[in-house]
Amino acid sequence: MPVNDVLMGDAGTILVCAWLGGDVADGPVHTAADALRARAVPSESGLAWKMYQGDRDRWMPNYSHGTAGIATALAVAGHRLDRSDLVEAARLGAEHLVTLADIDDGGFRLPLQIPPAEGREAFAYGWCHGPAGTINLFGALELAGVDAVAGTSTTEWRARCVRSLESSGLPARLRPGFWDNDGRCCGTAGVLDAVLTHAQATGDAACLAFADRLASALVDRAIAMDPDGSQCCWRFHEHRADPPDLDPGVGWMQGAAGIVAALSRYARVREGGLSVSRTGLPDDWWMHVGPPTS
Repeated sequence: MPVNDVLMGDAGTILVCAWLGGDVADGPVHTAADALRARAVPSESGLAWKMYQGDRDRWMPNYSHGTAGIATALAVAGHRLDRSDLVEAARLGAEHLVTLADIDDGGFRLPLQIPPAEGREAFAYGWCHGPAGTINLFGALELAGVDAVAGTSTTEWRARCVRSLESSGLPARLRPGFWDNDGRCCGTAGVLDAVLTHAQATGDAACLAFADRLASALVDRAIAMDPDGSQCCWRFHEHRADPPDLDPGVGWMQGAAGIVAALSRYARVREGGLSVSRTGLPDDWWMHVGPPTS
């Protein structure tokens, strides 16, 4: 069964190959982009994609598994290959997402899943299923020359994603099941990285106060692993489990590696200012183009 998404499918292939660059990368980008373009599902407002190309009834519209990530990859591919058809498909994906989003409070957040999953929050906020990841779509559209979606500038949509993150209440654990993860994929570290990227790319220092809260939460939740405090870990929380504290992870997406990287970047920004160097990764390198350094 063909897989479309960023984590396991053709969209991820596009982003990695475009990040690596070189003539050899263009072939896989063409092939994967053509496949995604052919699998688009028309909607009343634009185009949509599922994670799997099949008859599953679940739609996850955000970055890791859905239309947001796939449209991002098509925008990146269109820019790299100078193909307006791919850029247009990406724009139509964004047009579709705007019709699904909650934007009433000046923010932008998409449902976690359509139809809603019983026993789950209606909205998530991390890199995988929330504004922290979906913000990358609007940056990719800017890269490809798309200035507006649904009559609103892509710059404003990016700012709206940050507003939804700030107004959500995270990183506080407001209720059982809300914000139990501090990792890069689904939790605090991923939001911190997205906020820092937005601040550095736009010069918006105002959102650094939010970054301060996120970084402080990560530091407060670190667990010392030895008496002298030379090592620490993080244990995420699952309120339905007994005991609720999960075993510590060490990896990039769900463990110490991703958390430490986010905290290290935060420290560099706070010490050196918004113009300090930035390292783009395959999932967001185009977001690291911003105001010239002083």
